[in-house]
Amino acid sequence: MGKKKSVALIILVTVVLVGLLFLSVTPSFYVSTAQKFNSLLSIVDFGTDLGGGYYTVYYPEGVISRSEYDMLVEEYEETKATPETSDDVDNPAEHYFRKGGVYLSETVCDAEGNVTETFQAEFDSAFNALKVRFEDKNFADYSIKKQDDYTIRAEVPYTDESASTLFESFAYSGNLIFSDTDTSTTKKNVLMSGNAEYIKDASVANAGEDGYAVAINFTKAGRAKFAEITADLVEAASSDSSSSSSSSSSATIYMYVGTELLMQASLSNALDQDTVYISGSYSTRESAETIACVINSTLDENNVFNIQLDTSDIYEFAPTMGEHAALAAAIAIGVLVLAMLIFSLVRYKGMGLAHVYGFLTYALVLILCISLIDGIVVNAGGLLAIILSAAIMTSFNWYAFANIRSEFAGGKTLTASIKAGYKKSLALTIDVHIVLVVLSAILYFISLGTVQYMSLIFLLGSVISAACTLAITRFYLYMFLAQPKNKIAFCNFKREETEDE
Repeated sequence: MGKKKSVALIILVTVVLVGLLFLSVTPSFYVSTAQKFNSLLSIVDFGTDLGGGYYTVYYPEGVISRSEYDMLVEEYEETKATPETSDDVDNPAEHYFRKGGVYLSETVCDAEGNVTETFQAEFDSAFNALKVRFEDKNFADYSIKKQDDYTIRAEVPYTDESASTLFESFAYSGNLIFSDTDTSTTKKNVLMSGNAEYIKDASVANAGEDGYAVAINFTKAGRAKFAEITADLVEAASSDSSSSSSSSSSATIYMYVGTELLMQASLSNALDQDTVYISGSYSTRESAETIACVINSTLDENNVFNIQLDTSDIYEFAPTMGEHAALAAAIAIGVLVLAMLIFSLVRYKGMGLAHVYGFLTYALVLILCISLIDGIVVNAGGLLAIILSAAIMTSFNWYAFANIRSEFAGGKTLTASIKAGYKKSLALTIDVHIVLVVLSAILYFISLGTVQYMSLIFLLGSVISAACTLAITRFYLYMFLAQPKNKIAFCNFKREETEDE
């Protein structure tokens, strides 16, 4: 490589890396009063251990909190203090039984205050259904647990989706049904039940400019039934438009879980197909995914419950590892990286400089992937995956440099030593990276939640590490070697030479 070409490449690569470094780690600031610059790291999604999140407590119908009970008692005392109404006031304490930190009404308890078997069974079904829905949502980490025996506490990481919509949607109770009745009517006309006989599952599909769609995948029987009811609806709408001289002949079909409307679709003709896509109200993938999780849970009758769950209060909570856990982790990793880069420069000089550029390339590309790939969440496991992949990338660069030194010490020229050193390192480097990529890919597809996100990050890190170790760092080394006159000293080699290599 010529010196002029080398200089141009060094300048170009440096400018690109500095630009990406600025975009990646610069603290957020306001460009103007209306525009704010956010670095790539600032838009990375964190798990609850590093970033905190939202939580709610589901109260089944007939169960209230202590604060609600105290308010009822306070209202009773105020009303009782009024002489003209004191004799007619009903004491709420007579209708509730205290169970731990909550109060249960007499509608869910017997005369002795024991919880009825019916309520207990319904509560257990609701708890199991919520676990299924949150598991299908595949958060990096989440928590579903019983609290005070008769309420359910749910925690999720911060998400772009509305937390209130998420929690409320997952509280929907009842069976899945298709109807021609709109939400203004309490009694629904059931055209088709949504169960495993008719529906395989629900999934999310990209709907282009319309955002995202929920895909309903029918069984053979479900396809026939849905075609039948949509044909009847269109025919009825066509008859109504003819008799009323209306120009509109479209019909509407509604999908409910219990009394809650999930979605609706206009019909201009019968739908006889394996999959129906319903879009129009899902601007994000997460919102469509939530509805798909609710639908999938109702396909198993064991996950269908009928008690109402109140989730009116949504709260935020701090990271479980501490309020500044993410910042502390970033500082610790930054110190380790800086120490590693300084060691590389001191021990390997010119080769160390190539490693610095190679490592920065690795780190910046990984940051780009983590921040821009939709759905990646970084938690403590993800940080471990980043550290491991960075260590692997560094170790194999140092392994190649050690082989180059060994070849040079054996009497080969510098150019021949570099070629021989990389050739000697090639087999082990490729083998290890292939094994790591395959293992992390397998783990990604067979796991959920925290482990799945950790394996995905490690998969990305391993692929980027392989590219930077096998090609990019070597390219940077040749780029820098075109500049110095004494290339042997530049690489920190000690053998005396009679001519410049």
